[in-house]
Amino acid sequence: MTKVSLLAIFAIALFACSDSQKPKQVKKSPANVFGQEYAEKVTIEYTDSGKLRARVFSPIVKAVKQTKSPYMLMDKGLKIDFYDKNGVLESYMTSEYGISYATEKKIIVRRNVEILNLKGETLNTEELIWDQKTGIIRTDKFVKITGENQITTGTGMISNQSFSDWEIINYSGTINLTHDSKPHSRPLIAGRGRY
Repeated sequence: MTKVSLLAIFAIALFACSDSQKPKQVKKSPANVFGQEYAEKVTIEYTDSGKLRARVFSPIVKAVKQTKSPYMLMDKGLKIDFYDKNGVLESYMTSEYGISYATEKKIIVRRNVEILNLKGETLNTEELIWDQKTGIIRTDKFVKITGENQITTGTGMISNQSFSDWEIINYSGTINLTHDSKPHSRPLIAGRGRY
């Protein structure tokens, strides 16, 4: 991905949305004196060599520009759809909080973080870091990964962004699920989800 300033990313977020998902408006407030702006119902697309790699949805995005490391704050929650090199949805992530650092090309998500992949595996944790340059997601927090037949827990995890190849760093244990105790799997669906 080429280097793009936070202002350009924010402008894309404001103007690249479809008519049904356009931000209502950029609000200017006394906080704007400190280099802050915000938009509602935002969709941000991340591309690599012109191909869609991820799409972020958030009800409110606050852009903070007047700092050494400009960032976009999504403290009302977000959903990220991850796409493969052919533009096919391969996983999605939701959380109650996120912060995107444009210069470092990282998004940190916190509080009730959940990822669902094509295999129907679900990851639950309290914090993840998505490195956009490497396509790696990682955490040093407690994780629970629920699959079709088992639940695996531990502390710390590293995975590709599709969550198809993951590894728990400090494995705690596995619970095998009986037919009666299996969780209901959910389909992988692109779009706003709960946001």
